[in-house]
Order: sequence, then structure tokens, then C-alpha cells
Amino acid sequence: MHYIRLFKQPRLLPIASSSSSSPRILAAKITITTDLGESYLMSDVKLRAEVEVDGISLGSGKEYIWKGTNGMRSLEIQIPIKVQRGVEQWTTMIVGPADNIYGVDSFDDVLGISQNEGGIVKVRSRSIDLKTGATRSEGMAERVFSTGFGRRDKIHIWEETGESIARHIWDAGLVLSSYLSSLASSPRPAGSLPTLEKFLGTQQDINILELGAGCGIVGITLAKVFSDRINKILLTDLPEASEILEKNLSAMTPDSDVSLCNFCSHQVLDWSAPLPQDVRGERWELVVVADCTYNPDVVPDLVNTLIKVRDGNRETLVLLAMKVRHDSEMVFFELMEKGGFGVVEKCKVPLGMVGEEDQEIEIFVFR
Repeated sequence: MHYIRLFKQPRLLPIASSSSSSPRILAAKITITTDLGESYLMSDVKLRAEVEVDGISLGSGKEYIWKGTNGMRSLEIQIPIKVQRGVEQWTTMIVGPADNIYGVDSFDDVLGISQNEGGIVKVRSRSIDLKTGATRSEGMAERVFSTGFGRRDKIHIWEETGESIARHIWDAGLVLSSYLSSLASSPRPAGSLPTLEKFLGTQQDINILELGAGCGIVGITLAKVFSDRINKILLTDLPEASEILEKNLSAMTPDSDVSLCNFCSHQVLDWSAPLPQDVRGERWELVVVADCTYNPDVVPDLVNTLIKVRDGNRETLVLLAMKVRHDSEMVFFELMEKGGFGVVEKCKVPLGMVGEEDQEIEIFVFR
């Protein structure tokens, strides 16, 4: 998967003409990388940049070419826009692939990527008021996905535009979210994990704990898609993820049929520290871990945390999604076996890449 990212947030360029009728230029700089930013898109792809003012599109936008075969690393976007003097105009720039074949607008698109030539996730900038230059959600950008599979719900996920990989969407989290959404559909796709599918389809009043939640896309998807079966869902991570988790939980409430605030929350949980009292005292039926095994130095703390959470409840399921990036990640499975966990079931989800060899996301259920 590739992601369009904002190097520089949209800004109004200085006025070049004194004429009040002259359009202003809304400018931004983007790049296109893999989830961790370790490589750039090396193919040539047509992009479309659009502008919304107060949520209304200003037309078909402007097309650009990302020239990856020439080693392009960034691309300047400039769109003329008419500014109404003295009037607030909250403006958002959206940059995505111009060709639908690369579009990743819904979770069923994510699971269908292997059938085409890879996917590129569009980006929505934070809003800027053209009257005052004031901004909303400074230092952040938004991804919007339909839950798909016949549903109209949308998942709004804000990311930071800086260098922190902890506060970005990663491939395994996006694929796991899409897979979970598919389990709530009918008919369900082939290759479902039967134990997980039965659990989510029949269990009531489920308590779910997510470790290393990052932006929160997996936990929020569970809360959205299985809201009628969840009693409580707690998203946890280190302190630096608290702000982005709070924003993303808040972003989910307005268009929901139910208020996620009633059962979905977040708090700090450091794997190297003792379990918080409220976590230790709860009975967790499902623990979710997505893309958290990449750093072998913290894996022992992660496994010890899972062991502590499972204490007193041998039926706890652990749901893991990972994209294997190096062999050292296999230590997770060794430590899980020593800790008394066994793999109940597993599957692989193919992930097409634009101009690169296809990858895959592995999903495991432990008990």
C-alpha cells in the first residue's frame, strides 16, 4: 500500500496582483510513500487535487503526474481559488489518485487490492480559513474510509503530518480493520477465521482491549461495526498517542447511530510498566494487537503484558495482525508459546503494491 502524505500543509501564497478579482493560490507539497515511509512510489501515477470550501467541492480539481520513474520525492500542488473578502471560508485540500483502479476509499477496496495493481490512499488536509489564515487540527491530516460491504458508515482517522510513525496508519492495521468489517457482512468472504467469526457473531457484551493502538483505526472499526455486541472497548498506547486517539474517537461520534463515547475509550498503557488497576481488574474476552511486533526489543514486554491480561481467563482470544518486515519478529511466536499461548487459526491477506512485488498481511488468533 502507498499513502499520499503532506510535506507542507495547504497555505495561501502571497498576493501577486492588487486586483480583488484575481484568484489566490492554495499551495501544498505532497509525497507518496509506503506505510512507514521507508520507500517512495517508484511508478508514474496521475493524481487529482481538489478543494472543498465548507464541505462543498469546487469542481473537478487539477491533475498532476507523480513521476516516480524519474525518482520524484515530492510534488508541489497549486490550485487557484476565489477568496470572498470578509467571509469565512474553511477550505480543505484533497489529493488522491485520478484513476479509480488505484483508489482506496472503502474497506472492500483494501481487500480487493490484490486483484488490480495496488492501492494509493488519498489524503485530506486540515482546514484553513481563507479569510484569517486560521487553521483547524494543526499538524494533522485525515483519511476517510467507508466501512464497505454494503454499509454506508465512514471511518475518519486523523494522522500527524510529522515524522512520527507511531501516529500514522500502518498496513496491518488497515487490512485488519477491513477484514473485521468483512466479517460483519453477508455473505462473508472466503477464507474467514471460523473461531474469530463465531466469536464476533455470537458473543454478547464483549470486553475488548487493544494494545499499541496508534491512531486507533482497528479499535474504532470494531466499535463501529460490532457496536451491538460490545460492552467495552479500551484503546491503549504510550502517552504520545493520547492526543491522536482522543481526536479520532471524537471524530467518530457525529455520524454514528450510537455514541461511541458510551463504551469506547482510551488510556495510557506502557508494556514495561505494571498493568493499570482498571485493566488488571477487567475480564477481557478479546485482545487486539496490530503491527506491534516490528521492534524485537519490546516484544518480551508485549508478551508479558498479554500474559498478565489473560491471568484468570484462559479463554481470552488474542487477535494479531502483522506485516513481517524482518526475521527477528519471529521471537514473538517463540515467547507466546513459552507463555502458554497457542495459535488457534491464521490466514494471509494479499496486499498489492503499485510497481512493486505484492506483499501480504498475516492474521493470527491465539488462545
